[in-house]
Amino acid sequence: MIYLTNDALDQAVYFEIRGKEAFRRGNVLDQVYYGLLGNGVHEVDVTLKKRRGSVEVAFGRSELFSFVEEDALRRMLGQMVREKTVH
Repeated sequence: MIYLTNDALDQAVYFEIRGKEAFRRGNVLDQVYYGLLGNGVHEVDVTLKKRRGSVEVAFGRSELFSFVEEDALRRMLGQMVREKTVH
């Protein structure tokens, strides 16, 4: 579990990785991470796709985004994957 930030109610917002897959296309390696983003009350499934230096962050709707900015979480998750914090 990776701590990301605190929400508006000062609850910790975390990312928990649930799985990882790697796909090779020619010389390019794409990685896909599956996980859970939450604050202990509200949770949402997350898929992170890393391709050629870019990261695509996809998650559904959740009440979590009433307490923390969705764009800020997208930035944090993307940075985490680019810096290889996720193993």
